[in-house]
Amino acid sequence: MGHRFARVVTNPTRPWKNWAGTYRCSPTRIESPSTERQIVAIVRSSVERGERVKVIGSGHSFTDIACTNGVMIRLDNYNQVLSVDRGAATVTAQSGITLLQLSEAIAHIGLAMENMGDIGYQTISGAISTATHGTGERFGNISSQVVGLSLITANGDVRHCSPDKDADVFKAAQSGLGALGVLSTVTLKCVPAYNLRSVQEPHLVDELLEQFDELCASSDHFEFFWWPHTDLAQAISNTRTQDPPLKSERRTGVRAYVNDIVVENYAFGVVQRAAQVRRSWIPSLAGFTAKTLTRKVMADRSDRIFANQRLVRFAEMEYAVPRDQLIPAFRDVRTMIERAGLLISFPVEVRAVAADDIPLSPAYGRETGYIAVHVFNKFQYEPYFREVEAIMDAHDGRPHWGKLHFQTAETLRPRYPMWDRFLAVRDRLDPNRRFGNSYLNRVLS
Repeated sequence: MGHRFARVVTNPTRPWKNWAGTYRCSPTRIESPSTERQIVAIVRSSVERGERVKVIGSGHSFTDIACTNGVMIRLDNYNQVLSVDRGAATVTAQSGITLLQLSEAIAHIGLAMENMGDIGYQTISGAISTATHGTGERFGNISSQVVGLSLITANGDVRHCSPDKDADVFKAAQSGLGALGVLSTVTLKCVPAYNLRSVQEPHLVDELLEQFDELCASSDHFEFFWWPHTDLAQAISNTRTQDPPLKSERRTGVRAYVNDIVVENYAFGVVQRAAQVRRSWIPSLAGFTAKTLTRKVMADRSDRIFANQRLVRFAEMEYAVPRDQLIPAFRDVRTMIERAGLLISFPVEVRAVAADDIPLSPAYGRETGYIAVHVFNKFQYEPYFREVEAIMDAHDGRPHWGKLHFQTAETLRPRYPMWDRFLAVRDRLDPNRRFGNSYLNRVLS
């Protein structure tokens, strides 16, 4: 709802790399528009010159989904809340706004996002384009919160879409992989602002596996992080409440920042660098880290609990499997790590989410569980990730679009019942693939 002078910034030769450093590219130029009119002009002029166009959000996708050798559009300057409908509990924002910027803006008017992931500096357009999700068996991904959007297509038109208008384009664009055009504005369905009480505590991982369904049902948002080479995991239960946090539970001020962000990230970084010195230390380091886990209770506004700051860089793969396959798939990963003799210094994350009806969402049509694996960015990830992917393939897994995977259009098509409908929308909106790149060539053809 703020105002700024319209400006567009052009950087002609600066190379770009993603947050994790897993991919880099050299666009012909990088544009930073601040108005929809400027985005339309960039798209039209680029298409006239035969250039490809790719939008970049925060760069937190681990794949090359945002890479291009054409024109890159950054949306950092296109990040304002445009309108709020209090009666309908909806908010419309420019697509470059980050989840934390959006959450901060709507908190002051008594609203919140229904659910979030744990990375708050993602842009809303990047989050929905890759079907980014949070945690909680009763809650869908961020894309499922979208009730309207505007899309700038390859011919420079601005299409305003909703479930009642241009519905096929709307459904495809809810998780469009950047393949359909430039998301300009997004309208989200919000909920009344709420707090979260978060309880984090160590448990034996076998106990969590046995109680997983019960724990998911009794908590609004439940997940756990298992430390390979140990029998311990950190369980996290977040409960929604309208009650203010108790004084002893609040996480505010400089001290909370130092404890929650600096100290935890620093300590974890020390462990990773020690593992880098001698890989054979990893099992002992994992055991030491797991045994230092303690019970922690905190409460705060929802977005402040959901989102964490990541100072230690890593590569990540995440797969969605049918909910009834989640625990068997996790057990297979656990067995594989020991059988293959892999040395893994990052925890494995396990959580559940609701089904949705978005064509290219990994949770399309089924209650879903997610398993995420990570590797310190100084280590080679491919051997571990290929072993994990083979397990996920055996459990009918679908990869997170923003996380590393080795799938192709040929292997992905059978996993998505609405695949051909999505491609039909793409063929109609971008027949010449002006928004294409190497990643989309691999996964969509």
